[in-house]
Amino acid sequence: MDKKKTGELIKDARTKKNYTQSELGELLGVTNKAVSRWETGESFPDIGLLESLSNVLDLKIQDIVVGEIQADDETAFTEIVRLSRLQEKAKQKKIAHFAIGIVIIIYSCLIGCAGLRGSSMLGNHSGMIYLVSLAVILMILLYGTKKSDFSEKSNFAEKDNIEKKDSKVNRTLLIASVISGIWIILVTCTTAIMVGNGVMPFHMDASSVGPFLNVQLIAVFLFNMAIMVTEFYRMDKRIEDTYRGIFVSISVLYLAVLYSDALHRLSTVEGIYQMIFFRTIIVFAELLLVLAATALILKKKKRLRG
Repeated sequence: MDKKKTGELIKDARTKKNYTQSELGELLGVTNKAVSRWETGESFPDIGLLESLSNVLDLKIQDIVVGEIQADDETAFTEIVRLSRLQEKAKQKKIAHFAIGIVIIIYSCLIGCAGLRGSSMLGNHSGMIYLVSLAVILMILLYGTKKSDFSEKSNFAEKDNIEKKDSKVNRTLLIASVISGIWIILVTCTTAIMVGNGVMPFHMDASSVGPFLNVQLIAVFLFNMAIMVTEFYRMDKRIEDTYRGIFVSISVLYLAVLYSDALHRLSTVEGIYQMIFFRTIIVFAELLLVLAATALILKKKKRLRG
């Protein structure tokens, strides 16, 4: 099975029929973008569409699968079975990734509500629970990065093409998460230092400082939650196959929860300094470790491609 050859075969047959990509897509019940991806060799038609594609373009199914006219029937049968297995495996992976994403989103919402509201349901060890939760989520996503299958050269080409097309979106989401993370660190630390020196930010009443800061943390939490959901959606649609951006958004999300939890447990100014410092350091350490591991995994995959 050669996706490039199949793509060229489909394009030639479509051109002979005088169909546009949109017209062919309408006849098959798919988008013109799907047809374009077939013709450029970025993806292969779903096995359930082969019969319809064969009828519309007057091609034999075995020719479409192998990518050549008058293909050997035995070879074609072997390729069809192989294609069926690959597509079934891909669907199972997609369902698993979707389920994991939903679980992470729901869990993050629940634990975020507890931290941002100062709930005592997690007891005195809530900070440790948040840090362990962050570590577990990052490790799950790291494992997903490691298990992403880019062993075939065609898949590598598809991945490179996708990354080039969506690099601007990737950078935008990443920069947005980083800026929001820097914002809460600066706001939280500056406010703590000012209050420690007896100065109220923006000349607020002492009773207003806590709610003001918590509003900032809630906004950053919701902002990064939205980015995280967007990134999971992109991964589910195979727009993005690396997880570097989502690592940052989840880390900032949990950092906001950790800061809010620390504020609700405030007893002394010195105590809040220590909590903010150690929680920030641990979150950054977890993030840097997983980013370093991701870089090594991707570097190894690029070597395999070569």
